[in-house]
Amino acid sequence: MVKRLLIGGCACKEVPTVRSEEERDQYRAVFNDQYAEYKELHAEVQVALKRFDQMDAMMHTLPQQPSSQMELDRINKILQDYQKKKNDPTFVEKKERCEYLKNKLAHIKLKIHEYDKVMEWNDGYS
Repeated sequence: MVKRLLIGGCACKEVPTVRSEEERDQYRAVFNDQYAEYKELHAEVQVALKRFDQMDAMMHTLPQQPSSQMELDRINKILQDYQKKKNDPTFVEKKERCEYLKNKLAHIKLKIHEYDKVMEWNDGYS
């Protein structure tokens, strides 16, 4: 069961309903393991996004009508560097992985919560 949870693909299809305490513990272990990865990736992505925001602000201060060819070349270089960094495959991959983990972890958490609610309801009628 745990190996299936670690395989890529849609998180919703990977995480069927929790049916036992053992499965709940396995889901919790997967959640804890992947949450650590998510937190690390999220921090990295946030730092990069903050830098992009700063670059955006800086680009808005660039002159609309450069006064010389040298200034135009400098502005074009800044814009090219910005696009290159924003489309960097490593950054894009980290951002996509972060979003994937966020969705998967939310789904695992939901499945555990659903199980806990059922067990709580069952305990009330035992």
